[in-house]
Amino acid sequence: MTQLHTAKRLKHYWQTLPIRVRGTLIIAIPVACLFSALAAFAWLKASLVEDEIWVQHTQVVRLEAKRLLNALVDAETAVRGYGLTHRPEFLEPYDISQTVIPASLNRLEDLVSDNPQQSLRLQDIRTLTQKNLVIFQRKIALKQEASDRPEQSEVPITAASLYDWLDEGKATMNEVRWKIDAFAEAEEALLIKRIRHKDLYQQITWIALCIAGLVGTLGAAFAVHLFYQLERELVDRENNLRQTNQRLEVVCDQLQRFTANASHELRAPLAAVLSNAQVGLMDLEDWDSAPLPLRKKLTKIVDLTKRMSRLVSDLLFLARHEGLLASENLRRVELNGLVRGLADDWKLEAEAHQLKLDSQQPDTSIFVSADVNLLRQAIANLLSNACRYTPPGGTIHFNLMPSQNQQAIILVQDTGIGIPSEAIPHLFERFYRVDPKRSKASGGLGLGLAIAQQVIQAHRGQICVHSSVGEGTTFQITLPVATIDLQFDSASIDETISLSPPVTLDAASTVGHSSSINRI
Repeated sequence: MTQLHTAKRLKHYWQTLPIRVRGTLIIAIPVACLFSALAAFAWLKASLVEDEIWVQHTQVVRLEAKRLLNALVDAETAVRGYGLTHRPEFLEPYDISQTVIPASLNRLEDLVSDNPQQSLRLQDIRTLTQKNLVIFQRKIALKQEASDRPEQSEVPITAASLYDWLDEGKATMNEVRWKIDAFAEAEEALLIKRIRHKDLYQQITWIALCIAGLVGTLGAAFAVHLFYQLERELVDRENNLRQTNQRLEVVCDQLQRFTANASHELRAPLAAVLSNAQVGLMDLEDWDSAPLPLRKKLTKIVDLTKRMSRLVSDLLFLARHEGLLASENLRRVELNGLVRGLADDWKLEAEAHQLKLDSQQPDTSIFVSADVNLLRQAIANLLSNACRYTPPGGTIHFNLMPSQNQQAIILVQDTGIGIPSEAIPHLFERFYRVDPKRSKASGGLGLGLAIAQQVIQAHRGQICVHSSVGEGTTFQITLPVATIDLQFDSASIDETISLSPPVTLDAASTVGHSSSINRI
């Protein structure tokens, strides 16, 4: 039960980890197994290489000891042959051993310098070898001296004297042989030990490789299992998100249709209320003794009805123009003329607010593919905000300029009160007001910038804002320039621009054009 509970807790903790962390851990499992196997193999391989070096070293020591012993035997045999025959050619092996024996002793001393016991044995062998060499030299010298004396050349050599001569140094030679054999046996034992150690590490290496392969296979299988589990989870999430998006799309579509239908149905009764209230006000003007409270109430009804008419028109606009515009609704529009006409229309509005409106356009014509009425309304909303939130005596710059990457830029810059930085991310949200009291007093509904953004995005453009409190605000519209290969009839272009109605500055006059002056 405890293990099952622990497994459930681990599974729950695993599922709570982010997808990126789980993916990294899944990839890390086979990678960790691989590096662990490589590290174990490298360590075992290094041990095997070290054991092999030691085995070869021990074999070299054994061969060098055998070489030393052979050189001593050759020297002894040469001396015996020379003593029996007095022939100098028998001394040739002895002369060679005089060079081989010291070199072999020195080489052995270097080879066993890391083994104190063998070093002590080698010192005894060196001492006994020197004694044997001295005895060999003395025996050769005696034989040569006897050969150099002519008076003794006729004296026969007795068997006893020959035996004594041959027997001299035999004990020392036997002792050095025994020492060399003991030295070789020690190296032989060490060789066997190191060979066994190497064989053991070879077996461990194979076992470690098998275990590493098994662990790597299990780790890879476990990683694949976790990967498939993660993939299934991602597929389930994708399906859930798709279903949620479908439900949201249905709800949004229903809400959009409801907004459009409700807005459409509300326009007629609002128009009736507005017309009746305005007729009532006109009747009261002909009646000199009309009560003042009644006049105020009718005036308030007219104002509220106009406000509700603008709201209904804006909501209907937002509901009808969601998404990109169809290509058949777009015409090739010259921005220079559109900006110039808007500037002329809004100069009177700016002067009414005691503002200066400055407009500049390039000499070269800039064309965009757009719905001229919608684009005019989006720009008019920005100009309306600039007029409304710029104190008297300020300046509004309304400029058109080309940019790189086949784009046109429209700037609406004012010297108004500015917008706080924390409000800029919410500026294009529907019904958002930076200062609700000020916006309500100025008649703003919080839909003007939302409409402007929706129109610009429908034209595949972008709108952004830069503002500093007390210094002013700059709205920038970026639109793609119409390509040359678009086939437009010039007559239809002129017709589109000429038939487009100018922006209505008096929002109170009609309900249909009142949405063009929505504010923040």
